[in-house]
Amino acid sequence: TRCYLALLTGKDGSHLVLQIKEALPLRYNLAALTVEESQAKGVGEGKRIITAQRVLQTYYDPFLGSMEAGGRSFYVRQFRDMKDSIDPLKLDQDSFTAYCQMCAFILAIAHYQSPTAPMIYGYVHKQKELDQALGQWAVKYADQMEADYARFASYLQGEEEDDE
Repeated sequence: TRCYLALLTGKDGSHLVLQIKEALPLRYNLAALTVEESQAKGVGEGKRIITAQRVLQTYYDPFLGSMEAGGRSFYVRQFRDMKDSIDPLKLDQDSFTAYCQMCAFILAIAHYQSPTAPMIYGYVHKQKELDQALGQWAVKYADQMEADYARFASYLQGEEEDDE
């Protein structure tokens, strides 16, 4: 996907950086689509993404928007990377568990703001089954990410050998 950073400079010398990211159809739809089909179905995906983002975000971003260009859908937002980050590899088991619980809690609170929260709540009455299903999904997702990365690393290895 295409991703751009646009640096805008004001008359007073101040700067604003916008992130412009290509929006694709939902991931589970991509597996069965060719590149051309995913581009064709991608029209309007930027609007879908920003609509969800507005529900989840805790601050108002006046630069959040979507656009179509060159037959592709994009979403735009102010680029801010002023937040600190925790390296989970440096945490002991207790700290890592606390970190995961905090992230899950913050994400749950954000999703609770969604207009679909009551509907989701109706499905969660079987908590153990949901926990197991989410756990299974997470493991499969991690396996897929590892496979994707291995394929990517293998591709890079092949490219480096071709350059020599």
